[in-house]
Amino acid sequence: MNRDNRLVVKANSLIDASFNLSLVEQRLMLLAITEARELPHLSPETPIEVRAVTYREQYNVDRSESYKQLAEASKQLFNRQFSYIDSYKDNNAVSVSRWVNEVTYVTDKGMVVLYLNRNVISMISRLEEQFTKYHLMQISDLTSQYSIRLYELMAKYINLGNSRKYPIEEIRGLFGIGINEYKSMSDFKKRVLDLAVNEINKKTDITVQYEQFKSGRVITHLLFKIAKKRTKKASSAMDAVIDLTDKQILMFSDKLSRDGAFQSHFAAYVGESPKDYAIRIADKLVDPFYVKSWMQFLESVGYVRTAKHLH
Repeated sequence: MNRDNRLVVKANSLIDASFNLSLVEQRLMLLAITEARELPHLSPETPIEVRAVTYREQYNVDRSESYKQLAEASKQLFNRQFSYIDSYKDNNAVSVSRWVNEVTYVTDKGMVVLYLNRNVISMISRLEEQFTKYHLMQISDLTSQYSIRLYELMAKYINLGNSRKYPIEEIRGLFGIGINEYKSMSDFKKRVLDLAVNEINKKTDITVQYEQFKSGRVITHLLFKIAKKRTKKASSAMDAVIDLTDKQILMFSDKLSRDGAFQSHFAAYVGESPKDYAIRIADKLVDPFYVKSWMQFLESVGYVRTAKHLH
């Protein structure tokens, strides 16, 4: 998979989790997520290989630093935790989980191998609803850990145009900022918020602004406004938005449901009937996102891009 096509897909519960990962730790984890989602079967025993050459190409890292960064980040990641909103016996709850269960270093191959925690696996695989997706390339050039976190949080609201109102303390928690860090609002804005907003606006496909709300003189809440940047007209079929007709959706969902390669990529549920499996595929093909993501499989079962998609 090349640098431009890697997709990060996370359940919103993971997007909204509170954690404190460094820039390199976030880069490693996001790359591992994109690698993991390409595997047909994913469990805590599944090895997720992240190679230094892949890391270097994705994030434009110097050759001499790539494996060193990977090894150090995976070592730290083994000790990291995140907390997320959960439920227990129909009661609201907060759960704390680790990112990985085990890490293996393969120095001779310039590679680290991660074994993801079961909670992370459930939050990145076979998601049907309440998830956020974006291309990894959009955050590949970001150099602040806070920029990546803010981009992820805002990606959830791109289609709405603005976020909900966030209490300041919640934003600090989502960024993993300790109670003794950036205590003053001016420091927080300078070192975290404005830095992230400016970098996102400069280097990604969206623009972000925020509005402040006060109680007296104290800023208590922030609301973010998000917009997609205007881009040049797509110059290739892979850049074009492709909508299938209802007839095409029915035809290709049936063909994909019987295609072995596709079955390995998007597996049927245990006990799911062929008809229900095809219906679930059809539901996905309504979304141009999945049409584009599954284009190689669609073409393998007979889909041909028309001229309007090639210009």
